[in-house]
Amino acid sequence: MNGPVLLQSSRAISAIVVLCVIVLLLTGPSAQARSSGNILATDSQWTPLELSVTDTRYSLASLDHSSGFVPVPDNLALEDALGQPPQDETFGLTPNFREYSRYWLYTNLRNRSDNRDWMLHISNFGFLDPRVLVQGEDGQVIRTFSNNGYQAGTDINTIGRAVRIQLEPGQDYRLVVELTAYKAAWQPYIGLMSDHYYQGWKITQDLAYKTAVGIILGFILLGLTCWLVTWETPFWWATLSALLMLVYHLEHSSLPALLWQSSYEKNGFFWALMFATMLSQLAFAGSFLGIRRGSGRWYYAFAGAMVVTAILAVASQVLSFEANMRLAALNYLVVAVVVLGSGVCRVRSEGSYYFIYLLGWFPMVLSILQVAWVVQGPGSSSGEITASYKMIHVVYIQILHLLLHAVALVLRLRALRREKLKAEFLSLAKSRFIAQSSHDLAQPLHSMSVFLEYLKPYVQGQQGQKIFHRLRHTHRQMNESFRAIMDLGKLESGVIRPEPRAVRLSDLFSRLEQDYRVLAREKGLQLSVCHCSLTVFSDPVLLERLLHNLLSNAIKYTDQGKVLVGCRRQGQAAILQVLDTGCGITDHAREQIFDIYHRSAGGDTVAEGSGIGLSIVRHLADLLDHPLSLASTPGRGSRFSVTVPLLNEGATDTKPLRQAPAPVVALAFTDRELVETVSGYLRRWQQTPVVFDSLGQALGSDAAITVLLCDQDSLERSILSMEQARSVAQSTALACVCKPGTPLPESWTALSPHALPVQLRALLNTAGRRQPATAACRSTGIADDPSHVPHTAPT
Repeated sequence: MNGPVLLQSSRAISAIVVLCVIVLLLTGPSAQARSSGNILATDSQWTPLELSVTDTRYSLASLDHSSGFVPVPDNLALEDALGQPPQDETFGLTPNFREYSRYWLYTNLRNRSDNRDWMLHISNFGFLDPRVLVQGEDGQVIRTFSNNGYQAGTDINTIGRAVRIQLEPGQDYRLVVELTAYKAAWQPYIGLMSDHYYQGWKITQDLAYKTAVGIILGFILLGLTCWLVTWETPFWWATLSALLMLVYHLEHSSLPALLWQSSYEKNGFFWALMFATMLSQLAFAGSFLGIRRGSGRWYYAFAGAMVVTAILAVASQVLSFEANMRLAALNYLVVAVVVLGSGVCRVRSEGSYYFIYLLGWFPMVLSILQVAWVVQGPGSSSGEITASYKMIHVVYIQILHLLLHAVALVLRLRALRREKLKAEFLSLAKSRFIAQSSHDLAQPLHSMSVFLEYLKPYVQGQQGQKIFHRLRHTHRQMNESFRAIMDLGKLESGVIRPEPRAVRLSDLFSRLEQDYRVLAREKGLQLSVCHCSLTVFSDPVLLERLLHNLLSNAIKYTDQGKVLVGCRRQGQAAILQVLDTGCGITDHAREQIFDIYHRSAGGDTVAEGSGIGLSIVRHLADLLDHPLSLASTPGRGSRFSVTVPLLNEGATDTKPLRQAPAPVVALAFTDRELVETVSGYLRRWQQTPVVFDSLGQALGSDAAITVLLCDQDSLERSILSMEQARSVAQSTALACVCKPGTPLPESWTALSPHALPVQLRALLNTAGRRQPATAACRSTGIADDPSHVPHTAPT
């Protein structure tokens, strides 16, 4: 990243830090400061609230109709509120629960309507069992807002609690609302509404809240499904983060009060949940951006933020509420800087879906700003506290957050899919190039060997002989490497097919010992071959090539000691093993050594050859269906084991088994030129295809079709259902010739027109292996072509 990019990124991070600091200042202790210093007014100094209509909400927390919140000494009870009012200054509409734990709010009412049943509502669950005293002409009544809505007569809705009070039409009443809290609490909205209006209002907010919760649960299930299908780590952390955020929001709602009648006290679970949510957000951001050890300073920033969050999560179990609140705000500032800062840097360097990912975090910033607005908004400066729907708003803010990140994840998958298709296309192009250029490369190498033989009589002198010997050695290495590359290309394209038969291990081990005795002696190694009389069932040529490569690799990477070849019986299988005392292989490199692009670098050994011998071993083991295992200790040696099935009892060990039937290939192309092209390939491999006019005609025929080929137009015109296709695919290999990336129904294989011969040959090989037979021998076409038989020279 260049200088201007670093400068712009640092400016963006600085702006984020300044914004978060402002938010913290807005949500700090200043929000709880006193807004009024007036002495408690008498009843004549505020206007009675007249209840004239029943289709509206009346706010009791109003300086026009109430006394404001008056702190209450501990020795006064609510029963004495009207006879002995506290003589203290009021706190207006912003009670400071850090200074006083109990407040009274006085209000006078006049019921000028015909309605008798009213509901008194108090927002949020930040107050411990609020109470209300209602005094009328018939005396006074005290009602309690309990968290147990099913037994104590309290109705619990989404954003608070309500109790029913009786107000006779035409009468005047005096109300005293008592609020108790021992920690910081939101500004209380106290509303009075008719019972009929309250029920409609409650249904509306419940519908809005539960709908939002349902949408979030849908996102969570979608993310979990995507993770199970793709095993992409960002989906897992996104799902866990969304789930923890939802639980955090539900903790503020009526759910805890309804399920287990909890109080408003925030215990250790609440703080553990908050810090766990921050940890999951950091994990999601790190996995989405691909933060690894090699990511530089951002790796240490993420690691540091996670460590700090984990430490605070443990400390929150013993710290006070106020300390946890400040530490959580500070920690969220750290998390926001790390998440947004790393996103800004990636947007500057990558762009595309990273910008949408970055936008997905800004709804969380808006949520913080909304908290500041609720605390420091118009309700604290005006003469009335209106209802706050923050509890519902934050859930929709989370929906926006999840939606943006879902779009970013989808775009990420699309980008990964494009890269995958590109890699597949390059792989097909590589296989096609190797297949087409094999003859052009083989001919010059053969000519070089002929010219070297002609040149040998003309080389004179000791120095000339020495140079000539090196030249022949170099040519031999080049020829072996070329053969290995050709064999690997044939294995990847499916040209080579196994021909299993009885193989005597004694003969096989004798040939291996004869081939490598001299090479081991030249390196000063002891080659030990433990002969055995077992007979296995495998392809003799391919199995010998597999062991050749293992033995050659063991000698290459062993400088002193010995190399051992042996076998042992295990049930109905023989385990062939090649052991050495070489440099060994680390745990990290055990899978990489089978990669064509990786070469083991054990110790100071510099081995000759192409370095793809083990890659050929892996392909041969997979082709023969012989499990391959590796056990190695760095500095002490390695053990490669191949499990080969034993020959069934009663079968002869020399007579080839009965030939399996050739696959029946059916063609259903609308393009007649494509029919001629594919038929030409099949006739070259001694296959006679069956041609049909349509896909439906092919499926309706009585022929026992092994491979069914069609083009995209024929497939689109067919009316084959998913169930029919799945049933046909159980006995028939289905393939469609189309452009790479074309979506196909389930059970269909795509064949690229650019690599049609290679892929078609691989499809026939796969279909041939699926046919039931007692054994397999030479299949049509392949055995007659000597270029398809792998070379036995070690790589």
